[in-house]
Amino acid sequence: GKPVSDDPSRDGWKTEVLSGEVSKQLQRISALLMQVHTVTPDQFDGLILENFRTAPLRPALKIVHQDRMITVRRRTPVIDDEGILHDGGAALEQLRRPYMDGYVPRVELKVVGVKLAGAVFRTSVLVNLFGRTPGGTLEENSTWECEWLLQDGVAPLLVSVAVAEFEQVALASRNPTLFADCSEAVLGANACWSEQFSHSIAWWVQRIEFMQGIDVNGHFGIAVGDIDNDGLEDVYVAQGGGLPNRMLRHNPDGTVTDVSKAAGVDWMTGTSGVLLADFDNDGDQDLVAATLDGLLFNINDTIGGDGDHIGKFTRALLIETTDYMLSLAAADYDNDGDLDLFACGYFSEENRGKVAASPVPYFDAVNGGKNILLRNDTVGYRQASDTVGNERASDWRFTDVTNSVGLDKGATRFAMAAAFEDYDNDGDQDLYVANDFGPNLLYRNDTDAAGARHFTEVAAATGSRDRGFSMSAAWADVDHNGWMDLYVSNMYSAAGNRIVKQEEFVQDDPWLHEHMQYLARGNTLLYNHSGTFTDGSETAGVMMGRWSWASPFCDINNDSWTDILVGNGYLTNDNAHDL
Repeated sequence: GKPVSDDPSRDGWKTEVLSGEVSKQLQRISALLMQVHTVTPDQFDGLILENFRTAPLRPALKIVHQDRMITVRRRTPVIDDEGILHDGGAALEQLRRPYMDGYVPRVELKVVGVKLAGAVFRTSVLVNLFGRTPGGTLEENSTWECEWLLQDGVAPLLVSVAVAEFEQVALASRNPTLFADCSEAVLGANACWSEQFSHSIAWWVQRIEFMQGIDVNGHFGIAVGDIDNDGLEDVYVAQGGGLPNRMLRHNPDGTVTDVSKAAGVDWMTGTSGVLLADFDNDGDQDLVAATLDGLLFNINDTIGGDGDHIGKFTRALLIETTDYMLSLAAADYDNDGDLDLFACGYFSEENRGKVAASPVPYFDAVNGGKNILLRNDTVGYRQASDTVGNERASDWRFTDVTNSVGLDKGATRFAMAAAFEDYDNDGDQDLYVANDFGPNLLYRNDTDAAGARHFTEVAAATGSRDRGFSMSAAWADVDHNGWMDLYVSNMYSAAGNRIVKQEEFVQDDPWLHEHMQYLARGNTLLYNHSGTFTDGSETAGVMMGRWSWASPFCDINNDSWTDILVGNGYLTNDNAHDL
């Protein structure tokens, strides 16, 4: 039969119909902000009500942070006499004025909430402006609370705008952004740049058979470590099946050299999580990779007999896994002096090879792949002063202790990522697991009376049981109180926030109604207070990371306070061949 189209009017979702109509009007406002010439009154015909009113769209601001390059301003407490404007053109010109040549080159207006109130309805709109200024770059993020007049047969008219939140970030630099894409400058001299990395996943999946292990989702990790002990961090890049993984050695001039083949790590088996770490305590970084064949351990033979740096890896051990393992994390959980390995299971054996498994139920699934904890029982470590060959691949031993240490509890929840940290300051490494389709888990590392290690799941008890569609977890002492805090990346959905907050959405199930709102709200920052956590996401302003992935802490301006870098996005490729 004929495919069913997305039609909110047919489905009875009036708020979504209105959201679509408002979005068209907001596109007109975006165009006015971006146009080069001055905004004129006739451009508001059919857009605003005759007696339209608004406070200044850029309210009075105060400086909340300032350093050599960055100045952050936020709105002052609301002042009644800020002034009311009835001229839409004047309101927009006030926003446009600070930008180069008097217009905003990049504008995004997104409806995130709709409330019905008779002939007048209200929308919450996220506003993002970005562009150059005479002194550098300006980014402004605000929330507009808009009133609209609903009329039959014509587009809704904007009645009023109130600015609920406003934040301005000014960058004093000749460069347009804090960071610059230098990929080609760093990689361009290598054939892998033009032959492999310059093509998107969408390009490769049309040329490599699915049975080879190519993954349209692009779930391929990277690992950073100094493979040749020259003091410079190198990068290992995992790739989908049919494409060689790449080892990029860092040169003193900032470029990289592709040494994948010489290092012996250019295999073409589909690879997801990768990790560079010293598993054999010989002073160099070994390589472990989660591949479609299993967990592949590789010895780093950096130290040569004459002291030369070789950067050559030898396969030491393959631990076969039936489930699809995604991310990896290493720590010495048993405090015996060597690194152990935790692997996140995502697809289970019966779902392996599918583009998307079916988590059941999607907000509390337990039918994913099984997580694994491998205890490092490697013997015969080679010392840094020894020659190559004193360490044999057969000396590498890892024992699956998942069940015996209690990590089998909740081990099949489509784990996306894991992070070790001593959250309770008792001297051993605890484990947080970020699950894609269910509540996250915090395993406390305990020692019993006999001295044996055991993990106890304490997420609910400690207040750290985030319930979003989690993609990553990162630890840092955000507030400098001596206890490690936790940032979890999830999904922020504008459509989700619009729909799930409507009263008619699953109105017969209050628990599910609240739970769906949580799933759409975005990222979570949990403050650690002596081993228990409180949610500080909203007050810290760190929820709206869009569709977030890896979100590490990083002090980008060297002021000793941790900042957050949020990687986000999803499959947004155009299909020019779609009929």
